[in-house]
Amino acid sequence: MNIVITESYEEMSKKASNYIVSQVTLKPESVLGLATGSTPIKTYGYIKDKYEKEEVDFEKVVTFNLDEYIGLGIKEPQS
Repeated sequence: MNIVITESYEEMSKKASNYIVSQVTLKPESVLGLATGSTPIKTYGYIKDKYEKEEVDFEKVVTFNLDEYIGLGIKEPQS
């Protein structure tokens, strides 16, 4: 595992989006575990921009979303 330290959320988001796009480009049938919540929003925005520019194709990609909150009540906003 590589740990990358960045100076800002913006830089981290760009690096993460580049990493994901590179993975999908190298292996179009990639399986991605995608986190929900607010942290990855900018990363996903950069990925969307690359998709709209046709720089990446997700046709063969499979995803699963990581959105479990153990012990969180059904009425909680994050539920």
